[in-house]
Amino acid sequence: MFDAFARWVEAEHGRFMLLLPIAMGAAILLYFALPAEPPLWLGFAALGLSVAALAASWRHLYLRFLMALAVAASLGFTRAEWRTAHEPPLAFISTGVIKLSGNIARIELLPTGKRITLSAPSLDGGAPLPRAVRIKLRADDPVPLQAGDTVQCYAMLFGPDRPAYPGGWDQGRDDFFSGLNAYGFALNHLAMLNTAPPNHLADALQNLRADIAATIMAVLPVETGAIAVTLLTGDEQAIPPQERQNFIEAGLAHILAVAGLHVGIIMGLAFTASRYLLTRNERMALRWPTKSIATTLALLAGAGYAALTGSHLPILRSLAMASLATLGVFVGRRAVSLRGLAVAALVLMLATPETVMGTSFQMSFSAVLALISGYAAVQHIFSRFHASSSRLGNVVMHVIGLAYTSLLAGGASMPFAAYQFQQIQPYWIPANILAVPLTAFWIMPLGLLALALMPLHAAAVALVPMGWGIGVIVWITAHIAQWPDALMRIQPMPPASILVIAAGLIWLCIWRSAPRLAGIPVMALGALLALLARPPDVLVSPDAKLIAIRSGTRVLLTMQHKPDRFTLEQWAPVWGQTPLTPAHCSANACQVGQVLFAAVSQTGCTSAALVVSPVPFTGCGGVQVIDRGFVYRNGATAAWVNGSKVTLRTDRQIQGFRPWVVKYQQL
Repeated sequence: MFDAFARWVEAEHGRFMLLLPIAMGAAILLYFALPAEPPLWLGFAALGLSVAALAASWRHLYLRFLMALAVAASLGFTRAEWRTAHEPPLAFISTGVIKLSGNIARIELLPTGKRITLSAPSLDGGAPLPRAVRIKLRADDPVPLQAGDTVQCYAMLFGPDRPAYPGGWDQGRDDFFSGLNAYGFALNHLAMLNTAPPNHLADALQNLRADIAATIMAVLPVETGAIAVTLLTGDEQAIPPQERQNFIEAGLAHILAVAGLHVGIIMGLAFTASRYLLTRNERMALRWPTKSIATTLALLAGAGYAALTGSHLPILRSLAMASLATLGVFVGRRAVSLRGLAVAALVLMLATPETVMGTSFQMSFSAVLALISGYAAVQHIFSRFHASSSRLGNVVMHVIGLAYTSLLAGGASMPFAAYQFQQIQPYWIPANILAVPLTAFWIMPLGLLALALMPLHAAAVALVPMGWGIGVIVWITAHIAQWPDALMRIQPMPPASILVIAAGLIWLCIWRSAPRLAGIPVMALGALLALLARPPDVLVSPDAKLIAIRSGTRVLLTMQHKPDRFTLEQWAPVWGQTPLTPAHCSANACQVGQVLFAAVSQTGCTSAALVVSPVPFTGCGGVQVIDRGFVYRNGATAAWVNGSKVTLRTDRQIQGFRPWVVKYQQL
């Protein structure tokens, strides 16, 4: 037994360091899953003890490795603690009209106007807040804006939305770590208090993005121009909602999210062009390290593109991995490897530990992990066919390679997309085979050419054909979105299922030898856990204006005055493909099985195991009640009814009492 284990360890030599980012990520997940904020000393104590244990066990190979994992885990936990501690708290935002002023940090074009982000905002003349505020302007606001301007208006502001159901999207946590405090809309036109100071780099970049966007929209219609703006400035807010939905249903949403694909295209174009030019001169080609020079120029091009598109976390993460690949070229190592991926993950988790909880981190790292491991497994097959094939054979192998790439990247990231968005796009392979090459070899090169021609006022020469290419992709997405089951809604996956799937995927990808195949049944087990998850029998929104009750194969929905549209959208996949059917209760109370819906307080509920009400409810002693007061205190609430037994799960139970949790209103 021990001999077999020793042979396996030897066969996997060099791979065990890949477990370090896994240990760190697991500890970060543990931190965010805690119901209350742990004391700051806890992480440092664990880190100190693990470092001491590592030093004490240094001469014992296996024990030393286990202690190294403990150091990585405690380091991740400690960094997550301190990242949270250094964020300013969320300020309470009162309801009603507020006099708002602040400095414009960002300007976004929307299909129906503009949206701005104000840094150091002041509410009703008070002290500037440490967190930003984002507001939508009136569509007819005539004030020309630049980043850095100080403006003022009257506005309605709102804090982050509470999760629509227990375990749903936590906007409060996302806003907490992105520096936002509130959202809202302007009630009047902006008043200019001070114009932007000159020569501020961040403001200059924001103004450059705004000028590029205005130039594009003046040449191209909104259907293609909004996507061109996204690709060249990172601002995707102007894309029409239906067009965005078509991209999602076709499995091409990643084209609209500037990240690794786009950085890879830009750096690939820069590398190819610079390497070609450097090798035109025989003396330079023979004496200069042209590959290293071209790689450096490609990295600089990627950094410039990242700065132009807003330096968001997904693109910075891709740039970090590209930097490691560049370093690998300089030292003569493989540009892309699992070790490089592991180092990039460690660096990013230490810099921004909250990204572990985000969609972009989970999908991008799972996709890259599968690509590296998947191509390593079939590299000899592809090499043999490329060496013996004709031109036609090479074209066929190129198409097969695109399909294989889409299968690996899409298949590995799909479980995380399903977990985060509760949907699956089954046609992502044909969509990507058509759209990705068109983006890489037509749209993006013409976009770069358009940027170069803008100072000469000749950008239309490149923008018009760029729009043709975008139009083809828009046409593809519109048609794929009409195919049967182009977007399959699935019910929310329990956290245990995605953790098991992730464990299986990691096990399958990081090892070389046959035991790696054990990851396949582990992933199947995670999928089975998701399939066996039972949706709730009753769901009540955080404001009790929406109440859903499952009755047989139907889900009945009661709505009060002005229900929250966001909550309705989030509820759509809770019961999978089962639609929500409006319920019509002619009396003040209607009973569905063991659940009583009561619009007013009453007595005589002995036949019900659960009472739900959109108003404060009294009476019915001894019966579980979910009313307006209950959800105001506990957030969205789900209930499972088995005969007379009722099991509740509240948003408060899942979120706990953390710094990013929205302060619940009280009656």
